[in-house]
Amino acid sequence: MSDWARVPGSGMTPGCEIWQKNVGDGHLTVIVGQEHPHGWHLSISHRTNHHPPRPGRNPRWNEIKDARYRFTPAEVSMCMILPPPDEYVNVHETCFHLWEHRD
Repeated sequence: MSDWARVPGSGMTPGCEIWQKNVGDGHLTVIVGQEHPHGWHLSISHRTNHHPPRPGRNPRWNEIKDARYRFTPAEVSMCMILPPPDEYVNVHETCFHLWEHRD
């Protein structure tokens, strides 16, 4: 994972880690962990390099795919879910969430 750097102190919540990767127009942040009883959860967001950083663009498909295969087990299926409108929450406009899909 040479292009991703673990954020110091990110393991303070058991089973959760934070990773960052510099990209040409800012940086990506991944928060990944297991949320019992639901399984794996990965969030990925893009921020600018402004001081302080601001929300940037949406992560690109290849960035989402790269993070999924680097940080969650290959044998699980991950998905993005759009819930019913009354359950939809968008706290960070450039953050996507992947959840483990269990059959």
